Amino acid sequence: MKEIIHKSIYPLLIFAGFSISLPPLFKSLSLSLLLLILVINLIVNRNQTYFSKILSPKNSLFYLALFYLLYCVGMFYTSDLKEGIKDLTIKLPLIILPIAACLMPKRIITKNRLWKLFLAFAVGLFVMQVYSLVVALTNAFSAEGFDVKQILYTRLARKIHSTYFSLFTCTALLGFYLIPLKYLLKSKKGSMFLKLVIMSWLAVFNVLLSSRIGVIAMLIAFIVILFNELVIRRRFFNALTYFCVCCVFVISFFVVKNLNNRYENIVSKTQITKESGNKIVDSVSQRSFIYGNVGGMIKKSSVFGVGTGDVKEELEEFYKEKGVDFGRYLNPHNQFLQTAFAIGVLGLVCFVVMLFAFSWGFWNKDSLIYLFAIGMLCVYMMTESIIERQQGVHFVAFFLTWLSMFKKIKREV
Repeated sequence: MKEIIHKSIYPLLIFAGFSISLPPLFKSLSLSLLLLILVINLIVNRNQTYFSKILSPKNSLFYLALFYLLYCVGMFYTSDLKEGIKDLTIKLPLIILPIAACLMPKRIITKNRLWKLFLAFAVGLFVMQVYSLVVALTNAFSAEGFDVKQILYTRLARKIHSTYFSLFTCTALLGFYLIPLKYLLKSKKGSMFLKLVIMSWLAVFNVLLSSRIGVIAMLIAFIVILFNELVIRRRFFNALTYFCVCCVFVISFFVVKNLNNRYENIVSKTQITKESGNKIVDSVSQRSFIYGNVGGMIKKSSVFGVGTGDVKEELEEFYKEKGVDFGRYLNPHNQFLQTAFAIGVLGLVCFVVMLFAFSWGFWNKDSLIYLFAIGMLCVYMMTESIIERQQGVHFVAFFLTWLSMFKKIKREV
C-alpha cells in the first residue's frame, strides 16, 4: 500500500505540471489529488521519516514550506480572516508540492523523469498558446479587414495574465535549450531542428504577448544562451543556430508595430496620466506611484507586517488617503514588497533566504543557466506579485520543487 501511494505521486506531479497554464479547474484538481494522497499516506504510514525530510534546513524545500507557514502565522494578527483564508488557500502549492516531492522514493527521481515533468509543463503551455492564438485570430478576422490588435497583449492572453504567460514562455524556452536531444526525437538532427522550431515559436509568441518585462527577459535569456555556447561550452555551430533563433525574436519584435508603441509611449503616457488628475490608468504610472509610496506603509508594521489577510484593505485605505483612483484594486505589483507588507521583514528575509537556498549548488559554470532561470523569476517578481494568484504560485511551487529535485540528482552524481 505504501509503495502504491508513493508511486502515484509522480503521475500526479505530471498532471500538476501540465495544468499550470490551463484554467483554474485543472490546477485545483491536481492539488486536490495530491492532497488526498498526502492525507492517505499520513493515515497509512505512521513512520514520520518521509515528512522529516522536509524539516531539514539542508533541504531547500524546507524554506518553501517555512515561507508558507509564516503566512499561516500571519493569520493570528489579521483582522480579515476571510481574505486571509483565501490567501492561504491560493498558496497551498507552496507546501503541498514540496511534501509530495519528499515522499517520492529516490529511485523514482531520475533525470529522465524530471525532464518528462518539464515536458508536461511545456505541453500544457503549448495547448494554451494554440487555443489563445486560434481565438485571437478568429476575433481578428471577424473584424473588418484584419485587426492586428486582436492578436496582441491582453487580447491574446485572455485566460492568463500576459506577464504570467510571458514568464511561462521564457521558462519553457530555457527548458528546451537545456533539455537533452534524446527526449525529443530519436534522430539527433531531427531533435535539434525540432528544438529550434519550438524555441522560435516561443520567441514569436512572447513578442505577441507584448509584455515589456517579458521581452527584456527573453532578450537577456538569448544573451545568456549565446554566452553559454560560445564561452563556456565552446560550441560555435550551436551558438550560430541559436543566434538565428534570436534573430527571429528580434525581427518579430520590430515587425509588430503595435508592440513598439507600448515602448515608445511609456514617457508620454506617464506625463498624460499625471496631468489628467487623480485617476491613474496607465500601468507604468500605477507602478511608479505604488513603488514610490508603499515603502512608507511597510515601515508602519515592518517586523511582522499587517497580517496575511489585511493587505488589500490597508492598501485601499492608503489609496483613498492619497486621493488616487486606479479604477480597481491593485496590489504592490512586486512580490518582495507584497511579502514585506503582509508578513513583515521577517517574511521578506525568509523569502530571500529561500531563493538563495534554491540557487545554492548552481554556482559552477556548468549550471549557471539554472541560476539565471532563478534570477529571471526574481526579475518577474519585481514587476508582479507572482505568488498572489493561483497560476503564479502553482508555477513557482512546481518550478522550485523541480529545481530542488534536479539539484539533488546533480549532487549525488
